[in-house]
Amino acid sequence: MPTITHIVNGDAFGDKLRASGIDGDILVWRESLYEGPIGMKMSDQALLALRAAYMHERHGIPEALFIATSVEQEHKLDALASSADELVLWFEHDLYDQWMLVYLLSRMAPASARPFQLSLLCIDRFPGEDTFYGLGQLSLEQIRTLHGAWDAVTEPQRLLACRAWSAYSAAEPLALAELLAEDLSALPCLRQALQIHLGRFPSTQNGLSTLEQLTLGLIGDAEVSVLSLFREVTAQAPEYGLGDLQFWSMLNRFWKCEKPLVSIAGTERLPSFGEALPLDFEGSRAKLTKLGREVLGGRLDNIQLNGIDDWMGGIRMFGKGEIWRRNSLDNRLVRS
Repeated sequence: MPTITHIVNGDAFGDKLRASGIDGDILVWRESLYEGPIGMKMSDQALLALRAAYMHERHGIPEALFIATSVEQEHKLDALASSADELVLWFEHDLYDQWMLVYLLSRMAPASARPFQLSLLCIDRFPGEDTFYGLGQLSLEQIRTLHGAWDAVTEPQRLLACRAWSAYSAAEPLALAELLAEDLSALPCLRQALQIHLGRFPSTQNGLSTLEQLTLGLIGDAEVSVLSLFREVTAQAPEYGLGDLQFWSMLNRFWKCEKPLVSIAGTERLPSFGEALPLDFEGSRAKLTKLGREVLGGRLDNIQLNGIDDWMGGIRMFGKGEIWRRNSLDNRLVRS
């Protein structure tokens, strides 16, 4: 009997897919590829060590655990490619999913000579759902309607994924700009993901990314609940696929930096990996500092105030000087 394995974007949906009774095994891909250092070969030991250090510093994930998990899932993928009759990729339209999808398609690009079927289900909407956040919001009955709705991955899709991953993992963004000027219809959700990725670069106006601008703007002149702020940001920017750890990390950088843009009352620190929310976390509240209001209004620049130490795909962003920035007027990247 033919064997089938479904590769999915997270444990929550993996559990639902399993409960739906769908045929086949399930491999949950656990890797946030829109953050940290990125390279062409993600299993490279030196790159893994860099990523593990980044994830530990940002989220408190133990380095040994991160490396072991990454190596294990790469080995599982190799084993599946030599044993499964069909691999089905289940992904969504958001930034988190699109980089996983592009990586997996590029990772398995030579698969045309291997004896298995590679298939894809990637959606950005579902009938009856006015706002589609992702596969995890669907009921078991809705998930069952997707059985068999996937299509065989085509050679143009594989080739485009390879080009997109190469551009994303490059040390300069020029290839990304070139890619955006081309026909990307083979992977219909990729163009939006690329545009969102460009929005992650600091703006020339005040050094904030589009998500950081949104977050500080939602605080505004008020004092707001940290939890409600997270919910509002994810509701207004579902295209990021933002998780709580990523949000706490962003807020922490505003709070614990050299010249804070945000003050937080009601807690001494924000949660990190493996920690439950403190009992009193509902009372934690965020407020802009004077500098935060100045940066939000474009009168000061966050990079000049606090510098940056981050990665945008394969691009290292460091220091208070000239870096790649996004021109807010045309969304193009410039050295500034």
